[in-house]
Amino acid sequence: MQTQGTSPFVCSIYYFNYNIYIFIYMYIVFHYNAIREWKKAYMEYFGKSGIVSRFEQLDNDLLSIVRDNNRVEITIAGGCALVMLDLVGDTRVTTDIDVLEAEHQARVLFERYNMNEDVNTFLFRMPENWVERRQRIPFEGIVLDIYAPSNEDLAIMKICAYRETDQKDVLEMLKEKKIDIRKLETIVSDDSELRVNFDNEDDWKDFLLRLNEIKTLAFTEGEQ
Repeated sequence: MQTQGTSPFVCSIYYFNYNIYIFIYMYIVFHYNAIREWKKAYMEYFGKSGIVSRFEQLDNDLLSIVRDNNRVEITIAGGCALVMLDLVGDTRVTTDIDVLEAEHQARVLFERYNMNEDVNTFLFRMPENWVERRQRIPFEGIVLDIYAPSNEDLAIMKICAYRETDQKDVLEMLKEKKIDIRKLETIVSDDSELRVNFDNEDDWKDFLLRLNEIKTLAFTEGEQ
């Protein structure tokens, strides 16, 4: 009995399918590498290294403006402060730098580095004595000194805003014990600190509910 060989038509089908598989594989590899490089570039600019780079450039620009060995202070908040203080994970990014306070020499350069001074929503309900609790950001500037509110005041700001990202930030800070609960509760319980900035009783109750909710969630997840 004679065995017939594979027909040219079948061979062409195999060859075509093989090329399709190779094409799909190369397509996936190319796009995987492209996405990985894009993500790396995104993290480098909007992550901690990118934020530090912008502060370094601001510091160098200030060097040509500041005279008589004076130093320039700015106070930052929001996601930028959390990233610079290592209060959240390495994958946390922020698209802008929120500035609570700054001297004039620095303000004229903010637009160049995507720094945002439109932060009335932050200051509106900041605890009265937050400035006294400021902490210095680990940044060795030539003329620039960077500060942020205390961890507890940053958490209060996040709870006031309470967007999804804010909730995740506070939850992570609590779980990693980056917030001193006693200090936080002392600020909240002092009517002259935070309560005084809530004209509406319902808003104050909402804040307390949010605080209890996030504390309970952090405790529950920490027990798992």
